[in-house]
Amino acid sequence: MAEALRAFFDEGETSGYGRLPVSRHETVEKDHGRIETRRALWLTNLSWMDAPLRERWSKLSGVGMLGRTRETKGKISRERAYFIGSKGVTCAEAFATAACRHWGIENSRHWVLDITFREDGCRVRKGHAPRNFSALRKFALALLRRDETYPKRSLRSRRKTADRNPGYRASLLGLG
Repeated sequence: MAEALRAFFDEGETSGYGRLPVSRHETVEKDHGRIETRRALWLTNLSWMDAPLRERWSKLSGVGMLGRTRETKGKISRERAYFIGSKGVTCAEAFATAACRHWGIENSRHWVLDITFREDGCRVRKGHAPRNFSALRKFALALLRRDETYPKRSLRSRRKTADRNPGYRASLLGLG
């Protein structure tokens, strides 16, 4: 599916999308010394897709592409991401909004995990360990957020306190 989407959008960008109705949305932001342009394309007509692929993805109702161009101090970077949708999204603007909200949630959650647990510095890479450690960090984060013993402290400070104080650690787990 991923390769089919890449090929479709690459070809569509160079030679057009034919008679397919393509919904488009573009935003430009100028902030912090950079100019960022986001282009969203959304298609609900999937007639271009091979029949076997459509059958395998029977609940698929649309496909999209987000392109982002950033210009910072004269340097230009470009990236693309491809998406599939099962229902609810009918136009490029709704698609762009949904994607932006999703990444906002992901980025804020990742940032909290990285600040609290230094997740980016973790070198666990083999087998199921990365996924297991991720689940443990999220569980610990939920416990730290629920804590009322030190409500004014940062999550990182609470984590360090739990690391150094077995009584506090037990209270987080409801054992003390």
